[in-house]
Amino acid sequence: MTEQLAAAGPWPGHEQEMDLYGRLVGTWDVVNRYFEEKSGEWVTGTVVWTFGWALAGHTVQDVMWFTGPGPDGFPQRVTGSTVRHYDPAAKTWAIVWFSPVGRVTTLTGRAADDGGIVQEGTQTDGRPIRWLFTEVTATSFRWLGYISDDQGETWRLEQEMLAGRR
Repeated sequence: MTEQLAAAGPWPGHEQEMDLYGRLVGTWDVVNRYFEEKSGEWVTGTVVWTFGWALAGHTVQDVMWFTGPGPDGFPQRVTGSTVRHYDPAAKTWAIVWFSPVGRVTTLTGRAADDGGIVQEGTQTDGRPIRWLFTEVTATSFRWLGYISDDQGETWRLEQEMLAGRR
């Protein structure tokens, strides 16, 4: 199955559109900072984030390995994955994030005016979310996760990841 899922590169004839996420293909070492709603505190950990081509180059999929403090104080390692599939008719990306705790989130992705990536959707509890790739270069990027408690009137940062290409 893995051999059938993986692709050698982007969808032939659509390289420019596929480059929105294709430029992230590779492995990234990440410092991850996120807000834990239960405790009301910020938690810091690390992530190894690997992006690759899939489904005949129509898709960019990633696998994330999060390492952070576990409930017993020892590091805990969990994984998750995102599938990003390009829709040429809509010129947008359909995105599904599968979290390490079983949460599934769907978003729509598009290019941002500043060269980054905007991903918008709704969390499973109904709150709007906005996930951004910013400051994207060949060797680094910043990822910001925002949530709105008032249906998009205001946004608050709930996660930030700083990535460097391995």
